Amino acid sequence: MLPRPSPDRMPRLAAAALSLLLAACDRGSSQPAVAGSGAPAASGAPAASGAPAASGAPAASAGGSASAVPGGEQAAPRGAGVAAFTPLAEVAACKAKTGELASYLQRSGIGLAGRAGDGTFAAVWLVELQNNPDAQIAFAGFDGEARQVARARSIASTREEGLRILESGGQWAVTWVGAEGLTYAQPRWETGLPSGIQRLAAVGKEISENVAISASPGGSLVAAAPFGPARDQLGVFLFAPSNPSMPAVKAVGVTHHAKLPRHPAVAADAGGYFIGWAEEDGSLHASRFDLTGKEGDAHRIAPAAAAVPERDRLALIATEGAGALAVWSEGETLIARALDATARPSAASWIIGKGRGWAIAPSGKGALVVWLGNDGKADGQVLLARLSADGAPSEKALRVSDGAIAVKDPPAIAVAGGRVGVAWTEVMSAGVSTKRAVLRALDVTCVP
Repeated sequence: MLPRPSPDRMPRLAAAALSLLLAACDRGSSQPAVAGSGAPAASGAPAASGAPAASGAPAASAGGSASAVPGGEQAAPRGAGVAAFTPLAEVAACKAKTGELASYLQRSGIGLAGRAGDGTFAAVWLVELQNNPDAQIAFAGFDGEARQVARARSIASTREEGLRILESGGQWAVTWVGAEGLTYAQPRWETGLPSGIQRLAAVGKEISENVAISASPGGSLVAAAPFGPARDQLGVFLFAPSNPSMPAVKAVGVTHHAKLPRHPAVAADAGGYFIGWAEEDGSLHASRFDLTGKEGDAHRIAPAAAAVPERDRLALIATEGAGALAVWSEGETLIARALDATARPSAASWIIGKGRGWAIAPSGKGALVVWLGNDGKADGQVLLARLSADGAPSEKALRVSDGAIAVKDPPAIAVAGGRVGVAWTEVMSAGVSTKRAVLRALDVTCVP
């Protein structure tokens, strides 16, 4: 009988297996295919003056010890959430600009990314095709004043939801999960350049709801997805490098604390990767990988969910304070908790507010979060608040939408230099089912 590998070698062997799987995927099914570069159908063409928008991940299992943190792990979240919302139109210091990304849309789903270097935003949305189950993926660019700088065009098509856009190393990357697995394109402003499409068949459609993706400072995207014959751990890998001399896909490592993880989350900073996930009992956990792929201890950041409403999902955002913020929802309650550089909770959890359809973006040592909720006057409003380094929300926040129309689809958020963009879709008028995509940009510093 062959000797059983020692426990300390198991993570390395798992990481090696992930490397082999991804390498085979890179050789076999990641063959480039040029997407069409024509403009999307008229129903998706943005107005001449677009508005900035925003874009829009879960937790880790302790290897046996729960984290003792301020407030106690079992303590109820602190606070009651944001108390008041000021209409954006009443805050002149925000220097808000608004535009229309697209009109006559029939599909939901919008994403936004920001680029600090030139203060621009890139947006993606889906354009319905007549008598065709596929939808075009439209891509366009806007400056910090919501003016269009790259005309809308189709970069690919899909019949799935889950469209994302991110920026890493100055390069845009659009990702989605298609019939052949995780797929991505790296479009540029110039319309004459192809947006070569790559596919990673190792991350298939069957696990599309359990794939987390984020940008990394190293110029690639980082992903966490179920791994192993029983899908009982998470594989972490880099892909879509901005530098063509870098490997198209590279394994980082495999978790060894998780117990049948689902709905993962991932965030990256200069020193490594935060990984989060939920377990079968609804508890949320997080761990940290260094740049060599070594995973540290895992920490429980929220207890089992038996006594709380269903947890929707978890997102992780790396902050400038050598840590991260974890955000999740329990029913209609949105909650945040700060993590230190080892992914260990460093403060009690806080209630952000009530609502749904939320997204989050990093901002200094904290974050900005946008969601749909009641501003004290009406439901379905797009609300924007700031989170401090310990996860506590500001007492006051902004109502970004106009207040006249109830928004039903989740908004998106992104930061580009000193501007933050928020994007959403709303019905064009009463009695009309088609939607317009709105993009609104404002100064980051004006968010309370």
